[in-house]
Amino acid sequence: MNPATLTSKKVNKKNILNYIITHENVTRIKLTSELGLSAGTITNIVTELISQNLLLESSDAYYKRGRKTKFLKFNGDFAYVVCVEMSIQNELIITVCNLLGEKVAGETIHIAFSVTRERPIAEVIRLIISSIHTFLEKLDKTVHQKLCALAVSIGGMMDAKNLVDIPICNWRSVNLTVPLQAAIHLPVYIDNVTRIKSVYEVRYIEAAKNVIYLNMSPGIGIAHYFDGKLICGKNGISGEAGHMTLNVDGEKCYCGNYGCFELYCGHQAILDRARREIGEAKGYDILQELVHTQGMPLNLDTLSQAHKLGSVYVNELFMETGKYLGCGIANLYNIFDPDLLIVSGYGTDSDPFILEVAQAEARSRIVNTFRREMRMKPALLKKEEGYKAINAYVLKDKLDEFSSR
Repeated sequence: MNPATLTSKKVNKKNILNYIITHENVTRIKLTSELGLSAGTITNIVTELISQNLLLESSDAYYKRGRKTKFLKFNGDFAYVVCVEMSIQNELIITVCNLLGEKVAGETIHIAFSVTRERPIAEVIRLIISSIHTFLEKLDKTVHQKLCALAVSIGGMMDAKNLVDIPICNWRSVNLTVPLQAAIHLPVYIDNVTRIKSVYEVRYIEAAKNVIYLNMSPGIGIAHYFDGKLICGKNGISGEAGHMTLNVDGEKCYCGNYGCFELYCGHQAILDRARREIGEAKGYDILQELVHTQGMPLNLDTLSQAHKLGSVYVNELFMETGKYLGCGIANLYNIFDPDLLIVSGYGTDSDPFILEVAQAEARSRIVNTFRREMRMKPALLKKEEGYKAINAYVLKDKLDEFSSR
């Protein structure tokens, strides 16, 4: 088989696998019509993928024009991925799931990620590796044998040299990949949480090619897709939108800059302002009732509940946050002119009011307001589903491997 034919076959295999993963009740006929491939090509590649155990043929079937047609499904249990999230709550969230993102096992371990004089980076990494290693040792042997990768989601930067920076935890130019590979003996993937989540979201977008994914938690970052490809920048750290300046006279950010986007719209910034409001409040408000009297934690869920119950403080807080968010979104639209902007953190996991205010503010600030369609949508992924995004990130790479077989 000549190189051009091999390349064409690889592309076709990957497209078939991608389509089956993102759609339900897929038949050979459906693949032929949707992918524009001949029935013979579909039949040959599907047969090969079934023989490789990457595709399963459903026992359920229906009859069309006298022929029995079966459904195709990607075999998620072909392999398993170890998904690791380093949360800002000092939690190491470890999940094993199959290639379809279906959870097999999981555990949350509390670890202090911040580097201090008493707790140097070597000690923090040792604790992370030890925790993962202990978790993996408890897995069933049948699961352990199918592990194909370990992937870590970080709330910081991963540059082109595979060095990790997490400023809020005092991590500077840390190589986490090499010690993990040496200890766990699996291919290791590490990347910024925003990029990882974006892979899951763009998986379900078919028409848009120029997409901005705006992640509002734990910090603020963007992933920019141009012509369907993720743009990482010269040093591999593009997307730090949370540190663009919204207020030149604003407070100092942990990054060293002043008035950063993140200080006005990040989840932690919202909670900090709410905490100050409660402390300085003169008079009754439903937020005080929920937190001080009923003992509810001061988090976004409590703020959303207080807002729905009519809290004046929270309404003002959400209005202010929405306006700043709208300014940030307008900047992104004016710079990138995307087909679509996906927002994670507002409108899905929390009160949609902030996103509604932000949309109105952004529309009033973008250039050529009356000649542009501004398409925005909330993210599909829920805040507790980080492992699904990590799995999708690994699978995107693994599909290249599978398609080359």
